[in-house]
Amino acid sequence: MTRYLIIGAGNFGAGTALSLIKREGTTKVTLVDTTQFPNPRAASHDVNKIVRDDYPDKLYMQMLKKAMPMWRSHDLYKTWYHEVGMLRADSSDFGDKSIASYKEMGIENNSHFLPVGEVRKRWNGAFATANFDGLDKVLFNPTVGFAEADKALGAIVQEAVNQGVEYVLGVMTKLNFGADGACTGVTLQSGETLLADKVLLATGARTASLLAQSAPDNTQLHAGDRLLATGAVSFYAKVHGAQKEKLSPIPVLKNCLPEVKGEGMSILKDGTIKFNCDMCFTNFVECPLTGKRISMAPDEMVYNVWTGPKFIKFFQERARKTLNGLYGKEVEDVAIDAYRMCWDASTPTHDFLITPHPHCQGLYVATGGSFHGWKFLPVIGDYVADMMQGSLEPEFADRWAWDKKGGDGHSANPTYQVVGDLQDWLA
Repeated sequence: MTRYLIIGAGNFGAGTALSLIKREGTTKVTLVDTTQFPNPRAASHDVNKIVRDDYPDKLYMQMLKKAMPMWRSHDLYKTWYHEVGMLRADSSDFGDKSIASYKEMGIENNSHFLPVGEVRKRWNGAFATANFDGLDKVLFNPTVGFAEADKALGAIVQEAVNQGVEYVLGVMTKLNFGADGACTGVTLQSGETLLADKVLLATGARTASLLAQSAPDNTQLHAGDRLLATGAVSFYAKVHGAQKEKLSPIPVLKNCLPEVKGEGMSILKDGTIKFNCDMCFTNFVECPLTGKRISMAPDEMVYNVWTGPKFIKFFQERARKTLNGLYGKEVEDVAIDAYRMCWDASTPTHDFLITPHPHCQGLYVATGGSFHGWKFLPVIGDYVADMMQGSLEPEFADRWAWDKKGGDGHSANPTYQVVGDLQDWLA
């Protein structure tokens, strides 16, 4: 019988807790996070996030073949999922490749290309002046959409607790190791020690720094160049009255053109529309215990949670450019209400890092969401639980391994590339 300890109640951690508590042979599952759930600092905690299954990458499509029916019909998920469709303005061959993948995988889907002129006329003319420069067609996928992220995440943690998971409030300061070097548990800021047979770090952007501060001199334990703490900026605005009515039928829009690079997440009942800038950035600072510079998520709450209408100048300008590109003149008088930096762990290929730690028995990691992991919420826990129990299928284990067998130059989420470092914009 096995005692599991999961640090981090975001998407990967919450999903794993729920999967493990249902399995035979589990004696105890403890889920630790720094606040009551859902944690507002978690990358998974958000107004809403895109839920789509159009991946040219068949490994992730395989997972979504299981996840999408759950988003549509499972009691835990369907309340939060809104199938409004999605437009993708993209000059690459993404659309052709994803349509081909649907056919190859035997997934029913009627994605198709719409002439730009038709996109401008449909949906009450909401995209009449959007920036589609250089494009003659836009991909439309009618059977995807978005989910209310913080509410869905909260529901998963609550279900896990209902099933018997113990939720512990605490800040992990370090991993603990036995005489043989195996991981035996963690120490919290309060001084309390939590023991377990298997410890999972589902700690997102904080994973690299937690490994370093747990064993400053043991570089084999450190993440090295496998993981990078990266931030991305989201923002939202509210529309009212006739404008709210006009925008009520809009689908999600992802615009990959260099002068736009962002996403508009349809519209909530209260008129809120959330947006992302499709770019990410690092935050290189000195790690106190190792003296080395690594990218770390900032501690200051202003760089982690939703703030007001004033923000760092670079991001205000970038957000406005994205907003105007997505909706054109339709939003020229719409004010941005709030901004948020969302921190995630990015890997070199944007593949997840879901693996036993090869240099520490009893220690496992589930991270590397790389700004595309959230949509897997209904199924990700099963894959992580399989990994912890030694039964993860080889094609997933190889792709998500600590030490990958070479890189083939692919990127599982090619639109989120690093464009700079936060410290440069704060200077």
